[in-house]
Amino acid sequence: MDSECDTLSSRGSIRGEDDKNQQVAVFCSSLIPGLGQIYNGESVKGFIFLFSTVVGLFLLLIPGLIIWIYSMYDAYISAGKMNEGILESAPVKPVIVVIFVLSAVFLAIAVIIVILMVVISLMVSLLGPAGNTDFFRMLDASRRLF
Repeated sequence: MDSECDTLSSRGSIRGEDDKNQQVAVFCSSLIPGLGQIYNGESVKGFIFLFSTVVGLFLLLIPGLIIWIYSMYDAYISAGKMNEGILESAPVKPVIVVIFVLSAVFLAIAVIIVILMVVISLMVSLLGPAGNTDFFRMLDASRRLF
């Protein structure tokens, strides 16, 4: 009986405390690209997926979405390989998770600010030369108030 349990455990059929749930890994990567890799203990790969997805989304929408979807697939496959013993399973480090989530929030805020700056500059440029001076007068007036 013990040899049967050892065999089942080596194939990954019996869940151990170090086993990774593949559905959780996919869900994490669907929330934030690369978070599934962080869950699997692959922190470098997680940060690479996060930054490459942001760059892909920022430059062109489709490459970023493809990278995001691939990060979900990779998290699922890696978790399965860790459960089978093909890849080494690493524990989830809470400090890395916090740093990763803060990095994702910072990147999201930075992208929103850049997009707003581009939109505002386009709106100001559409005002024309006379509109620009009116805009700068309003800006100066608002600075005097504060």
